This record gives sequence, structure tokens and C-alpha cells, in this order.
Amino acid sequence: MAQTASAQSAGVVSRADLIRLLGRMHEEETVRADLRKLGFKGENLELATQHAANMLRDPVIAGYVADRVLAVQSGSAVPIARAQGLLWGVIDQGLAHLPLRDLRYYYLVEQTVLGAMPVHICGQAVRGTLAPDRMADVTARAAARLNTAGLRNYYRIQLRAAQLGAQRGTLATTPRRAVAAEALIFAALTRYIVAEPDAARIMDSFARLDRVDNTRACRAGRLFIAAVLTLEGRDLHEALIQLSLP
Repeated sequence: MAQTASAQSAGVVSRADLIRLLGRMHEEETVRADLRKLGFKGENLELATQHAANMLRDPVIAGYVADRVLAVQSGSAVPIARAQGLLWGVIDQGLAHLPLRDLRYYYLVEQTVLGAMPVHICGQAVRGTLAPDRMADVTARAAARLNTAGLRNYYRIQLRAAQLGAQRGTLATTPRRAVAAEALIFAALTRYIVAEPDAARIMDSFARLDRVDNTRACRAGRLFIAAVLTLEGRDLHEALIQLSLP
């Protein structure tokens, strides 16, 4: 007890302290207010509020976040604001571990999100130039418009992905498996856009995403995800696993 008091007075936060702090973060009314600003209301607002609590109360996820926060701690200042970004990161780490049904649903929601974005925002997202906090807001606004059953399923998948990411880290793959998955993706994309009158221009957009404008980048991104989702079974799973890897 004396040691804990001494550590706290010295500005040192233990792992257990930090996990408790993370578990209380959702209790602040600002979380609910922020969700309202993003368009959540009614049952969806309650679901989103509970999801925030579930993510930060989960011992596996909270432990992972606490370890990372402590790892980058500088002096006595604990950068607790990093927690939200770390949560998105651990979800990303876990996606490739998901079964096909869940991974497919997750990408169907991602497709909905991309389709709901204004073109200039969509283009930035596809080219990877949209700030992470802006991307999180745009994604949340689209999620707020899902029906309650769909949102509940999406949050269930996010929670499971975060748990898997915290437990297993990034999925290990092989060059051979990656090449095979990329071939599946390229074949699906070629088949999907062949009927487009400007197919050659679309392919050029993929080759020069860092240089095309937002309109072309957005169209390419929307066509890309639609093409991948035409795959089925094991081929679809391998393609989505490849897309989910860092």
C-alpha cells in the first residue's frame, strides 16, 4: 500500500491503475455527447455507448492498450489520449484472424462507409491521406445509420477482432500465400471492370493512386471493394485476409 502511494505521488502509473482508468473512460458523459454529434440516437446510441464500455472493460484489450501506453510513456506523463488510436490499431491487427462470415460482413460495412463518404473525403481515404481521427469520425457517422441489428453485429465483430489482435498480433503469412491472394484480387478486379466504358482509365487510376484526383481515386476504391466482394468461399476469405494485413 505504501509502495503504491509512493509510486502515485511520484507520478508513476501502474499497469493495473491504467487498466482501471481505461475501464472508467466510457463513464464520462462526453462520450455519449460525442456519439450524439456523430448521428447516434435511440437504440443505436445505447449500443454505441455500451460498445465503448465493452472495448475498454475487456481485460485482454485493456491490458494490451495499457501495455502500449506504458511502453511509450515519457517521464511521468501517460499519453492516455493514445488509447483511441490504439483501439483502432488492435482491431486492424485482429481482422485477418476472423472467420469468413465475420470478415465479409466487416467489409460490407466498409463498403457502405466508402459509398456514403463525400467524393473528396472518399478519395483521400482511398489514397491514404485522410487523417486517422477524420476517418474514425466518417466511419462512425456511417455506422450510426446502420439498422440496429446491423450495428450490433458490426460491434460484435469489432470487439472480437480487437480481442484476437490483442491475443495473437498480426497474422503471419507467407510470400506464396500473399501472391496467390493478390492474383485472386487482380482477376476479380479485371472481371468486374471489363464492362466499364473507361476500364483502361480505371486501371490507370489504380496504378497512380498517389497522383490522381480525389474523384478518380474514390471511384477506383469503390470499384475495388465491390470487385473483391464478388469472390466467394475460400477465394473470398484469402482475398479479405490479404486486404486486412498491414
